[in-house]
Order: sequence, then C-alpha cells, then structure tokens
Amino acid sequence: MPAITTALEPVLLDGERIATIGTITIDNPDRRNAMTAAMYSAIPTACATLCAEPDLRAVMLRGAGNRAFCAGSDISEFRERRMGDGATTYDSAEHQAWDALAAIGVPTVAVIHGHCRGGGVALALHCDLRLAADTAQFGVPPANLGLNYPPKATRRLVALIGPAWTKRLLFTAETIDADKACRIGLVEEVVPAAELDCHAARLAGLMAEKAPLSQRAAKAVVDTIVTHGTAADRMLRDLSPRAADLTAACYESDDFREGVRAFSEKRTPRFRGV
Repeated sequence: MPAITTALEPVLLDGERIATIGTITIDNPDRRNAMTAAMYSAIPTACATLCAEPDLRAVMLRGAGNRAFCAGSDISEFRERRMGDGATTYDSAEHQAWDALAAIGVPTVAVIHGHCRGGGVALALHCDLRLAADTAQFGVPPANLGLNYPPKATRRLVALIGPAWTKRLLFTAETIDADKACRIGLVEEVVPAAELDCHAARLAGLMAEKAPLSQRAAKAVVDTIVTHGTAADRMLRDLSPRAADLTAACYESDDFREGVRAFSEKRTPRFRGV
C-alpha cells in the first residue's frame, strides 16, 4: 500500500553515538512513487516523528527504490479528489506537506533517483539541498493537464533557477536531464546513480558532526533572506525574530565554548546542540 515511512540511523564518532539522521521515504514504487492525497496528509506526521528525536541532525527525503524519487501527484485521483469541491482539500494537504518539510529545523536533503516531476519537484524544492543521480529526469508538467503550478512551489522554483528557466519549464512541460538540472540550479550536485545513496549518507554524516545550533541559525537566516531579499536597511530581528534569536543563542551555547576549546586543543569538537 502506498505510504510515507520514516527511519532513524545513529551517527557515531569514535564509537560514541553523537547524533541521529532521519529518512523520509516516499513508498509507492508501483506508480514511480507518485503521491496520493493520503501520502501528502502523512508527511506532516512523518516530519513531526523525526523532529521529536532529541539529537536529530539531518533529514533525507527519498523515493523507494531507484527508479523514481517521485513522479508527482497521482493523477488517477484527480477526477474524484482534485476537481470541483475537492480541490481545496487536496491542495491544502499538499501545501501542509510542503510546509512541514520546510519547517524541519535541521538540514534536509532530497536524494533524487530517476523520475522527479511535478509534485515531486515541489517536494524537493522544500528541502534545503538536492542531490541527483546522473540518471535523474526532471519535469514540471501542469501545462499538459490544464493546471497552473501552485504559487508556493513556483516561488521556490524562481528562487532557485530564476524567472526565465521557471517560465520555460512551465510553458513547455519539457523533461530535462540531471546535468541540465544542475546547470540551471535546480539541483546542487549530480553523481553516478550507483554512488548516490552512499554520497548522500556521507554528506548527511558530515553535517551531523557540525554544530547544530549554527546550522539552525544559518537555515533561518538564509530562508529570511530568500523571503525578504537582503534588506540591508533593516535589522534581522525586524525581518525574523526567530532567526535573530537562533543567531544570538549560538553565542551563549555550550557548543560555542566546545568549538573554541576543540580548536585550541587541535581535536574534533563534540557538539551537543546546547
């Protein structure tokens, strides 16, 4: 049965568990991991489950198997669920899924094998980073269906690849390969398909060893800049009190003191997120 599943893996440093990495899996391989309405509704719960882990340091979003990350929303449901009165409910579930992914406080990485289209692109856009296999394919095909791509997802697409490429993908509904996706900024890195999972795990492990308070603050500040522009004439606190508080908390943290000590002692720091 199509589902959204979660898993947790420990991160070890010198044999000691220092952190946890979470994985959210889009599990509908018979339909290239297409998203049903129920699956969209399950994503906020999956995010909350992982975020309840006290030492969570990173989250990876992936599709089951290696044929597809996510082929988009399950079009077979549209006649009953996304036309007429049902459209608002369906769109709300979709948007809540995106918001839940974007609200995860730790770094998030979309690990993209195979097909990534439409709603799958939207899910990836709400992660912090996107890694793609060299066999991945991307498309945003609402023009094939007579729909408009949701403005919330379109805003993120414009922020990543600019207005001209966004218009081209939306106007043509064309499919692009992983190399072109990387050239236009839709993904940050392309690696051989056989190496993608290990590469993503190494990246998540690298991030998990770094100072989590620093990462939370950086994520909040960057997201604020994307939303408001550089806004050089306004203080960060005026734009986002949360980002300002997270930044200030770094200076009062035990992790900051540990980082300075470790630098002086020429050793690897052990960050605890406090």
